[in-house]
Amino acid sequence: MTAARERRPLKLSIPPLRDIIVRMIGKFSRHVLLTGAGWSRNWGGQLANEVWSSLVGHPRIRANAGLRDLLLDETAFEVALGKTHVAPFTAADRAEIEQAVLDIFVAIDREIARPDHEPWINIYKVQELLFRFFGQRNEGNSSGYLFTLNQDLFFERHLYNEHVAGAPGGVLPGLVPNPGRRWFWTNIGAYDPTFMMQPAVDPRVQGRLANQMNVIKLYGSFNWRSPDGGNAMVVGTEKTAEIASMPLLSWYADIFRAVINAGDVRLMIAGYGFADEHINAAIADAVEHHRLSLFIWNTTSDVKSLVLSSPHGARIWQGLISTATRPLIEVFPSNQAETEEYRRIRATFFS
Repeated sequence: MTAARERRPLKLSIPPLRDIIVRMIGKFSRHVLLTGAGWSRNWGGQLANEVWSSLVGHPRIRANAGLRDLLLDETAFEVALGKTHVAPFTAADRAEIEQAVLDIFVAIDREIARPDHEPWINIYKVQELLFRFFGQRNEGNSSGYLFTLNQDLFFERHLYNEHVAGAPGGVLPGLVPNPGRRWFWTNIGAYDPTFMMQPAVDPRVQGRLANQMNVIKLYGSFNWRSPDGGNAMVVGTEKTAEIASMPLLSWYADIFRAVINAGDVRLMIAGYGFADEHINAAIADAVEHHRLSLFIWNTTSDVKSLVLSSPHGARIWQGLISTATRPLIEVFPSNQAETEEYRRIRATFFS
């Protein structure tokens, strides 16, 4: 009778999380978009100072002396929101200001949804630009990436006509679709309670990125609700901690880093003011270590000063390809002409 063999623990070869995500993001064009509040403002969105103006005059704030005094003293509305987490403010105060913020986003959505803006930005040329991020038909790409820091519904309302570009339609990965509700269409209707969406319980397992144009809302959306009914959007001064606490947004953050770190990626940054340290740190690291290149589209008169005065700005600036400073109405005019500036942007960034 032979001696019993020594039982040894089975060793499983588990690839690092980053390798898993790199495989998950698929083959993409290496051209990626990141938008901030300045992008949506072209269609009626609000910058931070404009949100403050709407917030300080909101009926809920005017009826709450403590919140009104807070906003009169602190004109950075996200800083004010952060201060409501501690005394003397209560959970009821926090709920009041959060509801006021949601009301403002609903009003912003009504403006973004309007079909009669004058002058009218040529949305068809904008869509042509957006679907270029998926790549050309002969490239064999399996995914595309449009990242945004905005919690509005610009992409849901205006990202359509994908058939013209031969790209797949827009998708919000990791979200549970509402039966009968079609997103990313020109006529999705006025905002109502059916617009509410919930993240999947385990988006890393249930979500997918292949064979679709992925719209990654890094800070969530004003119409997303967590399973406990809470708001699934990040506004305030503790963004990093809040993102880490939400499985969907944590997954999104990993996707963002994996995409911009994939090597020789070009990132167009449109309408972002470079105020978020953790976003800047991710971009700067990708510039320094993964050959990320940047095209910065911002209507400020001095893009260089804006970037250099921001966290990690000097490192970010080293990745610059070029800049654009004209507003979208000048690049995509109502008469549907193809402007020389659009040709320059397209040739400089996508070449």
